[in-house]
Amino acid sequence: MTDTADIAAGNAHKSSGSSTAPSYSSAQSTSKVTTSNTKVFNKRSSHKKRSQRPSLLRRQSSLLLTHIQSSLPATPTAWALACLSLSSAALQYELRLQKSLSSPPDVFCNLVSNSRIKRIYDKLSNEGGIWNRNVVPSLFVGTRGVMSSFAAYALKGGEKYDDGAAIVKSTRVREVMTMGADGARLVLDWEVPIKIINSNAGNANADGSQHQVQVADLTNDKVDNISRPIVLLVHGMNNDSSFGYIRSMMKTATSRGWVAVCMNLRGQDYLGQVKNTTPRGNNDLCQLHLQYNAGFTGDLRGVIQQLEKRLAKKSSNNSYLGGPIYLVGYSLGANIVTKYLGEESLHGTLPKCIGGGAALGNPLHIASNTVPFPWNMILAMGVKRSLLQNFSVYNQHHERGFRNAIKKAMTSRTIGQLDDACAPYILRNEPYPPFAPRVGYQDGNEYWHDSSSHRYVGHISVPLLKVAAKDDFLVFGQFARKLNHCLENPNVVVVKTRCGGHLGWQESPPPRKDANGNDVASSWFGGGIGSWSDVAVADFIEALLQIKHEDECREKEGSVREGALTSIVSKL
Repeated sequence: MTDTADIAAGNAHKSSGSSTAPSYSSAQSTSKVTTSNTKVFNKRSSHKKRSQRPSLLRRQSSLLLTHIQSSLPATPTAWALACLSLSSAALQYELRLQKSLSSPPDVFCNLVSNSRIKRIYDKLSNEGGIWNRNVVPSLFVGTRGVMSSFAAYALKGGEKYDDGAAIVKSTRVREVMTMGADGARLVLDWEVPIKIINSNAGNANADGSQHQVQVADLTNDKVDNISRPIVLLVHGMNNDSSFGYIRSMMKTATSRGWVAVCMNLRGQDYLGQVKNTTPRGNNDLCQLHLQYNAGFTGDLRGVIQQLEKRLAKKSSNNSYLGGPIYLVGYSLGANIVTKYLGEESLHGTLPKCIGGGAALGNPLHIASNTVPFPWNMILAMGVKRSLLQNFSVYNQHHERGFRNAIKKAMTSRTIGQLDDACAPYILRNEPYPPFAPRVGYQDGNEYWHDSSSHRYVGHISVPLLKVAAKDDFLVFGQFARKLNHCLENPNVVVVKTRCGGHLGWQESPPPRKDANGNDVASSWFGGGIGSWSDVAVADFIEALLQIKHEDECREKEGSVREGALTSIVSKL
């Protein structure tokens, strides 16, 4: 019995032990389940909060929209008053901005006694002179550099000039000129003035009709026997003679009775009639090369040589009756004009027909890191567009290096990368007479160094006007850093304005009167009426012509006095 009881007790203990263990594991599993449920609940609650956030944002935005809608005018009259209030506030802001930007330009030059620059400064800085009055930017356009530049590229204004006795009109002529150095063809767009005498001025024909005064011979699309001053314009990068600032300056020049002509650089024919074709030969002058660039002055030199032969001459002493020729360059064209004048003046080979020049928006120093973003990419896209326009010509050449250069240029992101890719095939000229053309630079750095016109501006021997705007987003930084090179030359005058952008200078014209004393209407908004730079360049050329006339009169008086003195001495 005892054994039986012990066995039963042991079995009971085992059974009790076995029953205790399952109860412990069950409690542990319950705690795990509870923790798991808590995590799941937290995840669900966080997910619920996240899902509630968009609805909360939607609710808040709907409340905001409801508030805005409730605050909007309810009637057309209220809408009109609200728009009028906003327009008035915008106009007041623009007027304050215009007033803060309106000021006379800063003029930098060496005023040597009795020098031509000193005499020009005295003429243009007196009361009413262009350098003495405020430059007033037009509202909403001229007050912002980028907008002013876009307007200059698009609008075709020009100074309206009427001397009361004659109405100046002009005729346009297109000429294709062949370069003697390599046979390249350039397009020249002429604008020749025709002065029509009014019948009420007492100079009409016998039948009372108006008659024209011919200033040049126009035969076979060629302007010859020119008896007036010539203003030769060179456009900027990725531009041509169809751009607004070129047309505006040409109209300003012809309104004053001068002949205006714009030289389209190689491959820059906006009508697409003349491609960038250069005959190939067996000499080094006809190697493969790409289109125009900032350092090649050979085309400008060739055009001037041909224009000099077309100037009318006096039969008595074979001196020039027509001319002088004044060079006006813009941006990249300004760099070419400055470099050309410096090269020729340095070696004493500048033609006598060159009377002076003007360079607007000239960078002076050219390098890949001087063009800021995004303009470095925009300029590169413009060059690629020009390459595509002449791609049919480039595709005819099968030299591997040339084709690789074209491929690298088309895949370049910035203008610096593009110049570096094209450097071995960029056209250049020798730095000494006869300035023979040749092809190729080692890399972009050599091209940029050779093209920088600040290296030549100190040698210029004729009056040169340089105009720059402080808000020029493209070139003013590098221009200001090389300004000292300009000030070292007594023949260079620098004019800096507070506004104008890059080639812009859209201005609210000041009140002025015509020859009859009547007020000439002006526009606050510019609208293509004309730019300040057109008048500034034209007044600069006008001052040079006046000084030239004064010097000629002084020489005649001196010769007359010398002749009279000689005759008196001979009688004695």
